[in-house]
Amino acid sequence: MLKQPTVEVAFSSSEEEAIYERADAELASKIQEVAEAACGSRNAEDLVHTNWDWYPTKSRSVELDEQVFSPALVQQLIQLLEGTYADWRIYLNVYKSLTRNSQDFGVACLSKSRIIIQQSLYERLSASA
Repeated sequence: MLKQPTVEVAFSSSEEEAIYERADAELASKIQEVAEAACGSRNAEDLVHTNWDWYPTKSRSVELDEQVFSPALVQQLIQLLEGTYADWRIYLNVYKSLTRNSQDFGVACLSKSRIIIQQSLYERLSASA
């Protein structure tokens, strides 16, 4: 597991919470679009799973089949972390296969200023570059 300091957003009003929830859903949709585009002609439902639950943590997570994981995808996801999302994180859980009961291949935490990545994923990115 990639340990990062926990972020807990406190809301001063229900309106502030609703604004956060909309921003969170917008980022989740953008992540889904980027990940689905990385699937190309392959069936995105078999290769990408976005977690639609929201938490006040300034983070989103997505599960990917290793076929979709690439340096280009990582760069495109980091590019989403602008403006409202500049201090957010995107967690990637990469599996050998999402369609079969497969074990984890690796995890990564993406932020605007750094990437924390498990060795197995780093080796995959290095080999792809």
